[in-house]
Amino acid sequence: MSKGDKAQDRRGGRRRDRGGVPDRLRRAPASYGDRSNRVVYVACEGSKTEPDYVSLLNKTYGRDKNFWLKYCYPGHTNGLDPVETVEQVLMEAGPGDEKWALFDRDADDNRDRKIPDAMRLAADEGVQAALSHPSFELWLLLHFQHWTGQEHGHDEKVKDRLRRHKDAKGFKDYDKASGDRGKGLNDERGKALLGREAAAVRNARKLVKACPSGRCSADRIEKIAPLPADGTEKYAEWTARTGHAPGCDPLKRDPSTDVWRLLVGLGLGTEEDGGR
Repeated sequence: MSKGDKAQDRRGGRRRDRGGVPDRLRRAPASYGDRSNRVVYVACEGSKTEPDYVSLLNKTYGRDKNFWLKYCYPGHTNGLDPVETVEQVLMEAGPGDEKWALFDRDADDNRDRKIPDAMRLAADEGVQAALSHPSFELWLLLHFQHWTGQEHGHDEKVKDRLRRHKDAKGFKDYDKASGDRGKGLNDERGKALLGREAAAVRNARKLVKACPSGRCSADRIEKIAPLPADGTEKYAEWTARTGHAPGCDPLKRDPSTDVWRLLVGLGLGTEEDGGR
């Protein structure tokens, strides 16, 4: 039994056959949008900002770029830890499907073990992992400016800068207002992000090269190739896809975000994309 199957067994018996998704998790084909598109399964640690961002990409670029990001909703809005995020995408996607898991360093939680475990599980099960250190808000900020401050897993300074940036329209009360307005992106905030994907990708690539390990670089990564079949790639090879060197501790990649790889894989934020 694989690590993914064991994990699914632990989470309430929702284990599926590795060839597909159980009937109670299936949805009508129409609910996924145009199924002639490339479907990419995405699980997110956060329950608001990241799913809103996934929806924003679908609505804005999905038709032209021929993709559909299938958000793997966990059935609640309490958020997930890194291991649970990887498990969630494994519950809904099959072995041959493209799978991504987005999660944060977030030192406010005890994640020193969970993040390495999530990375190993993702590598073993053919999942692309996008770790943001300290949090997904760094990726949002990189749309407007570069950021090099090491915050040791705490993101208040990142969010404060995002709120105060003159071009980050609508973010002034981000994570301070109540309800959906608190961390949502379905309004002026989303519009402020659009068209700045190339800047965000460039800034995120720079952070790989500036990684404290001193041995990392995204310069050689031009395209984000699909992963091979589950479990056929060694962890060092899987890590190399991020631009980080073998042995680079993900807990020390401060600051960094791998979300740029998802966008480049979708054909966004590249020269071929017209610098969008």
